[in-house]
Amino acid sequence: MSLSNPFTPGFGSVPPHMAGRDPEHKLLKDALAAITGPRQDKYGPLRDDPSPILKIVGPRGVGKTALQTWAGFEADALKVDVDVENLAWLPKGMAEDEISGLLGRMATIQGLSLKQLEAQAYKYFQLTRNPRAGPLSMHDFKNILEARLRFRPLLLLMDEVMHYDVELLGQMLHHTQVLIDEGWPLAVVLAGIPTLDAHLDKVNARFVYRTKDIYINRLDPAATRATMSRPFTDRGIAVSDEALELMASWSDNYSYFTQVVGKQVWDAKEKAGCAEIDVALVQGVEQKVWEQRLSIYESIYSWLDDGDELLEHAMKTVEAIEAASQPLTPEQVGACMAEGTYLDEQRTLEIYNQLLHAGLIWADGDSRVHATLPSFFNYFKEEYKRDHLRSRQAQFVKLKQ
Repeated sequence: MSLSNPFTPGFGSVPPHMAGRDPEHKLLKDALAAITGPRQDKYGPLRDDPSPILKIVGPRGVGKTALQTWAGFEADALKVDVDVENLAWLPKGMAEDEISGLLGRMATIQGLSLKQLEAQAYKYFQLTRNPRAGPLSMHDFKNILEARLRFRPLLLLMDEVMHYDVELLGQMLHHTQVLIDEGWPLAVVLAGIPTLDAHLDKVNARFVYRTKDIYINRLDPAATRATMSRPFTDRGIAVSDEALELMASWSDNYSYFTQVVGKQVWDAKEKAGCAEIDVALVQGVEQKVWEQRLSIYESIYSWLDDGDELLEHAMKTVEAIEAASQPLTPEQVGACMAEGTYLDEQRTLEIYNQLLHAGLIWADGDSRVHATLPSFFNYFKEEYKRDHLRSRQAQFVKLKQ
């Protein structure tokens, strides 16, 4: 009987077996436990403090959104009713009716419309304005959310936060922090790539420095092998040690690539009709796997090739990281980029953040800079050399003319 492919190589998808994230799972479970604890009274704040805002930071494709989605699944599985709200965008220039619509959706809970919620909150708690007062604005956000929290706990998931409008984000985070400080059952989980910290600095909210930070990157080798083997073995399909080692070697311990490789091997197994994964089967999908890996590499390189000398700064960074005997600090990376140039401190920081955004590098919670994908460095150097050679050849032809 044919089985559906369990591997999910889409950014943000929860893998069929999420290994290596136990500490992160515990923090998220603790946050859910806190907001489902006893209240001071039926519609009042919690007896104990809720969790501070959680912040998940890591390069693209390592499982940040998957962790948020996992937290939503955990909330849905609880015996106590917990609402889950996914806020995936908050762009600059939102019109008044868009903001009103967004807040209206955030104020609506199961079995209680916005008008009903506002009416009850206005009647019993004097929280919100008269429901007939017109469109909602960010000024109404705290009262609307508090009204909702009086009825049920809320898990608020905010993804790709580095793209949110600074002013709207600042207002939203300020109000949510006030609600948390007042003891309301609210858990907030932010997620973004390493430029998230710089974006939050623009918000200039002191509470940001009280967040619980979750920095994630590639999986460790054991977690990689568990992530790739368990979807097979849990379904009664054996995986030879040699086959698993080959699969793991193609993944670069990168969560997204574990799913790419796993999906291709599963499809090959279904096509061959075999009940065991051996080296020969895995070798047969090598080209398809590398085609998908190269598409990721090409997108990163294309982003860096912006015509503004970013490639040259990226090359300096690659060379500095590879030559260093231990991980460099952002300041050391900046100094390597600026050496022999006229870059000032501000421009150096901008370039550094561009390299973070592109996914070339990332900085962990200890402010140490690492290659996001070490295998990409080899690809980058080869492409850079080819581009440099083509450029020189073009210059030579032009001179001959």
